[in-house]
Order: sequence, then C-alpha cells, then structure tokens
Amino acid sequence: MTATQTSNEEIVVAIALDVLAGKGWFAEEPDDELVAALRRLYGAHPVCQLKVQFTGEVLHDMLAARPGQYLAGFYEQERQEAWERTVPTWACDCGSTFKVLPGGIPGRPDDRFYRIVEDGLLGQLVGTIRGTGITRNKACPDCRSEFATTLKRHADPQLRLFVEA
Repeated sequence: MTATQTSNEEIVVAIALDVLAGKGWFAEEPDDELVAALRRLYGAHPVCQLKVQFTGEVLHDMLAARPGQYLAGFYEQERQEAWERTVPTWACDCGSTFKVLPGGIPGRPDDRFYRIVEDGLLGQLVGTIRGTGITRNKACPDCRSEFATTLKRHADPQLRLFVEA
C-alpha cells in the first residue's frame, strides 16, 4: 500500500467518522472497534476507495466527500443487518417462521410479522396486529390461521393442548 492510498483511506475514514458523529453513533471519541470496522469496509468496497481531493470549491468538495459518506452508509447497513439477525423468530403452527418486531406505544402494542430471508434478515412484512384490534394481513400467509389466535394459544399453556382444526 502506498502513502497516497494510506492518506486517502485516512481521509475517507475521517469523513465517515464525521458523518456518523453527526448521526449520533458516538458521543465523545470513536472507539477502536468502530475505526477498525470502517477500515475493513473501506478495503471491501471499491466505491469508498475513490480518490478524495478537496479544491476549496463548495460544490466540488461536497461531491469529493462522497466516498466517506458511502463508507458511513456501509457501516450503518452492516449494523442494521447485525441487529436484524438478533430479532427473535416465532413459528406458526404450520411450521412457517417469522421475525416479530414488537412496537407501538404504551397501551397500544403493535406487533409486525416479517418473512425471514437469507442470513436471517427481515423480509417482506406479512402481517400486523395492533392492541386496538385493528389488524392488517392478520393471518399466516401459508396456512391462513390468524396470528392473534395462534399467539394466544402459544402464550397460554392450557390452550396449547388444543390445536384448532
């Protein structure tokens, strides 16, 4: 690696750190793990390796910073995917599995059911159950049993003994 490549990497990583700081990814100083992740992503994505050269002209310099902005985006995407892999799965009685994201506001829960795609990531939204009784695509797309009924049965040990026909 030449000195020019190293200095370009430093510039791109510094831009990415500025972008991430502006979005609240860290408060004081970035930790070594974050910097190491950015360096790894820099090496993995050629678009981040484009030469950054500032001229002092505002419009040019805004575009020149793009590799650092792309690097920050790759980091955010990697963190999003890591988080999606940790979302618990839930299985319908028919065997179909979904990722369920609980949400909503206090007193009005909102559970969203997603298909699972490669690497355990969230896929298509297939159903929503809201605590107010409003539902959207409220049934399993594979067996058509209602999510709410199946969830109640799974939560109650006595109801688990009975499987709906």
